[in-house]
Amino acid sequence: MDSRAPEPWNPDRAWADPFIATLALLVALAVSFNAGARRARPPRPSTRVELQGRVADATLAAPKVLGALAGTALGSGDALGSLERKTPPGWDRAVLAVHAAERGDLAMASRLAGTVPDPAFRAVWTWAYQGAGPAPLPGDRAAVRRALGEGYAAHMLEARCEARAGGDPGPAQARARAWALPRLAALATAGLGAFLLVLGGLAMALYHLAAAPPPLRPQPRFALPGRALLIVLLGWFLTHLGAGFVTGTVLAFLPFLKPASLPLTYGLHAVLGTLYLCRAEGISLRELAARVAPGPHGRALAEGLGFFALAFAAVVAVTVALSPLLRASEPPQRDLMDLLARTHGILPVGLLFLTVAVLAPVFEELVFRGLLLPWLGERLQPRLGRRGGWVLAVAVSGLLFGAMHLQPLGLPTLGTLGIVLGFAFLRTGNLLTCILVHGLWNGGIFLFMRAF
Repeated sequence: MDSRAPEPWNPDRAWADPFIATLALLVALAVSFNAGARRARPPRPSTRVELQGRVADATLAAPKVLGALAGTALGSGDALGSLERKTPPGWDRAVLAVHAAERGDLAMASRLAGTVPDPAFRAVWTWAYQGAGPAPLPGDRAAVRRALGEGYAAHMLEARCEARAGGDPGPAQARARAWALPRLAALATAGLGAFLLVLGGLAMALYHLAAAPPPLRPQPRFALPGRALLIVLLGWFLTHLGAGFVTGTVLAFLPFLKPASLPLTYGLHAVLGTLYLCRAEGISLRELAARVAPGPHGRALAEGLGFFALAFAAVVAVTVALSPLLRASEPPQRDLMDLLARTHGILPVGLLFLTVAVLAPVFEELVFRGLLLPWLGERLQPRLGRRGGWVLAVAVSGLLFGAMHLQPLGLPTLGTLGIVLGFAFLRTGNLLTCILVHGLWNGGIFLFMRAF
């Protein structure tokens, strides 16, 4: 009986090279089609307030809401003017129009309201604040409130409508305050957390710059030849692109599974991608886990908190540096943001959170830090030296991680995050560090979006 361990897959170049070329061509065509479809697609009409608008709604409400609690008037500065310059036409501008009118600047408010494409909003706003036109129907008022996200601006506009109709605006004003207070608390908590993370990230960066470079932690070794690696990665990426079509077809026959569409889509390509890797390397899932996440796990997780702060500070720095160069446009990953905003119910939201904060970090870290980074580093080191080889491996794997999301506007931040995650893996040699950082990042964004 042969007890030898299975050897990594070594495909014959006679068929592997044409196969790799075919896979690469299919990937290029799919990515090109995706990019072309995005460019050809006209800007999606705004049907309701976006996340940025909801955050602005709470922020602009702060002077009135907190001033009422403190019993004094609070200044608001030129926040509205700054937001007007940054906000494209749509429902986010409708929020600004209501706030401008509430502050008595009807000239700015009228200008902002005129850029909102929805005629129902313009009719409701004009009647509420200028008394012009016919009284809007209750159904139109309700539709405008929903499009405004049932937020502070929505309820204050409703209060003005009630007053204009001779009713009591008090209940609507109370609902506006009740909406704003918990969100202002969330913003304050997020702001304090961001400040502490930036300080922690700066301290982490200074520590690593000042300390002597530690010896390179043992990295997982993969004996996959280059052709096998390319087949695994290209095959996984095609699976990633095609998983949505497969699950969409299934959901057409099983519509009750639609709340689990994202978990099913992501789970399909994650499971198949892991299977591709294990089969090609000739190892089991347990052996793969032991290879990329050796103990001790406690220290690796503890260090992950510091690297999370470093990642946050680095992304903030890159975002601030590039903000003058980026024009206002549709936000990256808007489809995902819309999905997060419209998902309701404990089970669907819980499945979505597990996908975003657990499943995605585990699989993406396995591919980019657990496999690609050490594979590249081990082969670049003999040519470029220990430092140059591993630095280039971190940069390449990090930028590919950003590019994989197919969101050009998100590449600077995602690429920066990927580079910090690669640096963390080199320092700890344990993939759990990267999974924790990635999970905290995704989970934090998820919770912030759900708060609004």
